[in-house]
Amino acid sequence: MIRWVRTSALVGILAALLLITGCADPAMQAQFEQIVAASRQAAAAQAIEAGNRLLVQGADGNLYTIRPDGTAQFAVTNDATSRRQYVQPTWSPSGEQVAFAVVDNSTGTAQSALIVSRFNGTAQRRYATPFAPFYIYWSPDETRLAYLSNWSGLSEQTIALRLLDLAGESAEIVTLAEGRPLYFAWSPDGTRLLAHIGNERLEFRAITGESQALTLTSAGFPAPQWSPDGERLLYALGDGSGRRLVLTDPDGGTLTELTTYRETIAFSLSPDGTRVAYAVTPRGVGTAAFGPLYVVDADGRRTVEVSDDPVLGFFWSPDGEKLAYLALDDSGNTLQLRWVVWDGQRKRAYAAVVPSRTFLQSYLAFFDQYARSMTIWSPDSSAFAYAAADPRSGPTIYVQHLDADEPIRVGRGVYVAWSPR
Repeated sequence: MIRWVRTSALVGILAALLLITGCADPAMQAQFEQIVAASRQAAAAQAIEAGNRLLVQGADGNLYTIRPDGTAQFAVTNDATSRRQYVQPTWSPSGEQVAFAVVDNSTGTAQSALIVSRFNGTAQRRYATPFAPFYIYWSPDETRLAYLSNWSGLSEQTIALRLLDLAGESAEIVTLAEGRPLYFAWSPDGTRLLAHIGNERLEFRAITGESQALTLTSAGFPAPQWSPDGERLLYALGDGSGRRLVLTDPDGGTLTELTTYRETIAFSLSPDGTRVAYAVTPRGVGTAAFGPLYVVDADGRRTVEVSDDPVLGFFWSPDGEKLAYLALDDSGNTLQLRWVVWDGQRKRAYAAVVPSRTFLQSYLAFFDQYARSMTIWSPDSSAFAYAAADPRSGPTIYVQHLDADEPIRVGRGVYVAWSPR
């Protein structure tokens, strides 16, 4: 705070001198205006409080945070161009920090990096990467970042699971696993990750580098999940007798068989650990989900069909009581998706939308993995946010309060995530 007070004092002194001398030197005037702008930017950064903010990938390629009512917008980046792109913005669990990737071709040579900053864009740290991260996932204690990127294997292009230790002195990035496809989940204590590699095996990867096989599985599912208390794992098993979705203990001992299926499956355990949402999808569709939506109690005793229309993604609210999902909607002249929220008893339909291309291709197609590391929901579970195409203004960010009929337009952008707190 002292730094900003001193800057403000300097601005005041310069302003007084300009008035006294009547200086009209254009160069000095321009320098003065730059100092004033920098002072205001710094003061604005200090004034913004963490919590209950939206992290947006703007239509211009820059990243910013904004309040849910559309006010107090603050730039995290401001120099995006067609050759410098900022992607994969990700909140830390506390909402105090953000991480994102940059792909820079402005010098003629492609360069990529992982960047970490405070939520208001200050205190940025940059870590060069050989390949651009395309998925970022904070550890629960915020001391590490795990990310996925393309990788050069021994004989072919593959995917790498890499780990950045933010607390270490060297800030070294190490490779924990390789395979294609590759999905993973952090343990709640932040000491290891559960990786689903090559559609054939589940393995633990410790942050210290050790690996431990859990089980072989060929069950047609993307991302595994850890329960919030760390006592259960959620994944699917496949063998000659069929495929089944199971909850197990951390050693792989089956606790509950939740459902059986033939095709592929995507699933999500509610934050309170009491229910599992899942959708069974035909093979070869190319998205994590495209089928009816079900919710089963974690003890496997009761299953409810939430939607018989195909859904493309579903997201639990932080309180574990509501489930927002996107279902196909053909009620109009064009095929759209419609947001629907199920509260355990009733469903309420909201806006029919055409999702932004970024959200549709980069996030919704892999929603079950992103549901582990981001949320569309407000911290109090009273609203959700999304990016959709607007025929007049282009890609737009909306906030839908559950008790309102229409969403609020809060700005332009191709992707949005709500802060966890």
